[in-house]
Amino acid sequence: MPRAKRILKTGLGILMALIILLVALYFIYIRSLWGVDSRTVNYYKQLKVEMRNQGYHPNFIILSGKRGRWHNSLLQGAAKNSRHLKGEAIDIVVLDVNGDGKANALDVDIVYNILDQEIIRDQGGIGTYKSESGFIDRQMVHFDCRGHHARWNR
Repeated sequence: MPRAKRILKTGLGILMALIILLVALYFIYIRSLWGVDSRTVNYYKQLKVEMRNQGYHPNFIILSGKRGRWHNSLLQGAAKNSRHLKGEAIDIVVLDVNGDGKANALDVDIVYNILDQEIIRDQGGIGTYKSESGFIDRQMVHFDCRGHHARWNR
């Protein structure tokens, strides 16, 4: 019996390690800029620089870059032909960028305005989801390099 318990513990340990590895790889995948169009990556880099230039903290987390169809299909509300599928888009979760100790709609507006007025202008899309109920959704900003002006849910 002790040998069976040892085998069971070893098997469960290996299974747990594999699950942890898969979860870690998934989070690395969704937060990666691998496969994202260089124009959108440049928007992201410019956003961080411009925020510092204007006295803000580039305090955000990449939520999504290029997605596979399987990943896109798992997301509620994701467009069937999302710009993420082509690697043209990045979603970020905006935290406290103005230093007031809160992550809220004011911070999202700051990021949106900098992207809209200073960086993307008429060369891509920008969207917010401030009316959503979940914190991550409310604090999310989508931007992309679609080549023409598109705005939603400001």
